[in-house]
Amino acid sequence: MLTRFTVGNFRSFDKVQSLSMIAGSIQKHKERLFKAPDFKVLKFGALYGANASGKSNFVDAMQFALMILHFGTRTCDKESYFRLNSGNKKKNSYFEFEFVVDGKNFAYGFEILISEGTIIEEWLIELKPQKNKPLFSRNTETLKYDFNKDLIEKKSYERLSIYFDDYKSVRDKLFLGNLVSEKNDFIKNNPGLEILNDIYHWLFNINVSSPETPVTGYDCLTNKDSAKLLQSLKCFATGISDIKFNNVSKDQVLKDLPQKDRSRIEEQLTRFSACPHCRKKHAKSTLKINGNLFFATSKSKGLEFQEVLFEHNDVKDVLFSLGDESDGTQRLLDLLSVVLCKEKNTLFVIDEIDRCLHPQLTVYFVKKFLNFAKKKNIQLLISTHESHLLDLDILRQDEIFFVEKRNDGSSEIYPFDRFKERFDKKIEKPYLEGRYGGSPIFDDFFSFDDEV
Repeated sequence: MLTRFTVGNFRSFDKVQSLSMIAGSIQKHKERLFKAPDFKVLKFGALYGANASGKSNFVDAMQFALMILHFGTRTCDKESYFRLNSGNKKKNSYFEFEFVVDGKNFAYGFEILISEGTIIEEWLIELKPQKNKPLFSRNTETLKYDFNKDLIEKKSYERLSIYFDDYKSVRDKLFLGNLVSEKNDFIKNNPGLEILNDIYHWLFNINVSSPETPVTGYDCLTNKDSAKLLQSLKCFATGISDIKFNNVSKDQVLKDLPQKDRSRIEEQLTRFSACPHCRKKHAKSTLKINGNLFFATSKSKGLEFQEVLFEHNDVKDVLFSLGDESDGTQRLLDLLSVVLCKEKNTLFVIDEIDRCLHPQLTVYFVKKFLNFAKKKNIQLLISTHESHLLDLDILRQDEIFFVEKRNDGSSEIYPFDRFKERFDKKIEKPYLEGRYGGSPIFDDFFSFDDEV
């Protein structure tokens, strides 16, 4: 479960900013909190803000950090630092996830000089009430590194030292991702390192969705779960009567793609197929290419591919791709993948959840998720403009966050509960009036001449 995400010097975020999912002292809706050993964690968060306030940049920061973890820095956008301060080009950017895995609280993060694609520092710490327990750290400038020897067998000390000596100056890849994906035999011989596997697996399963991309995973789009999905889709009158999975080759998946895009996807598939967790659990990677939806399944003999197709109105042998469906239907598939998710301790992050949805449908979905979260350890963090959700009968005060643009162009995140409003306060109208920030303020309107 995510407890905090922190970012600095990325897009519109200049100084370090954090969003905390640690629950406050609010008594309402306690039944949907996750109980960690020393605190309670929110399973839902809603991020509000005006257009261009930085909501999407915050979501992108999480996606950026995960892409660096999985694929290194070679393909990262080297202008993603806060460019409104000229000095930031030579300043490190900061990314850190805090989360609970196996009943323990961890912090994993790194600093990177984005303009050069260079990783400067990386660390993994077990957070404890009294004294934190560093698991490993490295600095590619000082070439210093440290590793908690309690995690490894004595016979492995020398091998680990050699491995770290070889890796301490590597500046385009992160140690955690490389260790888990490339040194699986070393982990097997050192049971204490299994926690690194679990941590990487949790990070790997974070599902980040932008307005242009689906929620990764589509866990509900499997043969076993298709009946539940079909029942849900029929309730929303999408016309979909069946879901088909056609086996295809990799060449069929990647055909008609420009060489640059093809190379990028092939590299992602190579890293995906090399992940031991993926092979062990027959994990699926979702590919949305030219309007078509594909699953790549990692198995011991290699990757297998399927295309997802839809039948309408019980008309057999007439199949439609995902791109043939309306934007609203595609969005519903995104959202239903969340509430029908089988994975435990999974985080979904959805930017602009209300895109292509009727306001009442957005509110209805969130209510369904909150009810679902009472029984499942699953988290959902959304950005939205939907003011109808700003109802303290629906949300806790600490489940609401705002992003606002400062005068210098940088973004600031702050929680709603700092305003100390009563639990029965009607907050939608005050929000729209700008009382809490996070809403647009217009200096002037265009004036139109009546004359043609």
